[in-house]
Amino acid sequence: MTSLAFAVRNVLLAAPEVSRLSSIRRTTSLFSQGQVADSLYFIEDGLIKLTRTNGSGGRIILAICGPGQMIGEELLSSEMPNYYCEAEILAQATLLRIPRESMLKIIAGSSEVATAVINFLLERKIALSQKVELLCLHDVEYRILYYLAELSNLVKPHEDGEGYQLPITQLELADMIGATRETTSTTLNQLERRGLVKLSRRLLTVPSPVTLRSAATQRAAVTNGNAEHMSQST
Repeated sequence: MTSLAFAVRNVLLAAPEVSRLSSIRRTTSLFSQGQVADSLYFIEDGLIKLTRTNGSGGRIILAICGPGQMIGEELLSSEMPNYYCEAEILAQATLLRIPRESMLKIIAGSSEVATAVINFLLERKIALSQKVELLCLHDVEYRILYYLAELSNLVKPHEDGEGYQLPITQLELADMIGATRETTSTTLNQLERRGLVKLSRRLLTVPSPVTLRSAATQRAAVTNGNAEHMSQST
């Protein structure tokens, strides 16, 4: 991510077509699923969730993106593309907006930006592949532990030293991990009793991401051990 942030500040900020959008409030929609992809956004501060909804109304949060990342990469297609998902502000954000034609021109003229974008897209592909693995091969508890630890990387520790506050609701977390709200809520309550998370309205607090990752590792070991035992039994 560092190379992308460096390339943006070193090259894109000099382009007159690039504009800064400051202090955008939570729930603001940047673009909608199916809308013509006319701009790319680089996140300087804040959090943005990317949500995909199917024809029957089911939805999943594909990713939550933070500082140093970009969204709207669909515009890099050679043909006029549409955004694959909806982008909504999750925590007050400051962004750089780069129009499609300007971005394509900059990439064509700057190997630095082109390389940074390619590296970012590869990282995004790996992250989505990991998400598929989590959904298919791990249980809800592991998914919650994993994603809360990952999301903690996108925010700063709270000033009072009480850990990392994540501006995400239980429903949003359920949409992210591909589980029902009821199952997610039950599992979070169990984790709270173990001291791994703190629950409040529209907010989840992680006292220690390191402890969460350790708990996730232990959970995976237990799950794999159970699966192996069942396989041997049959």
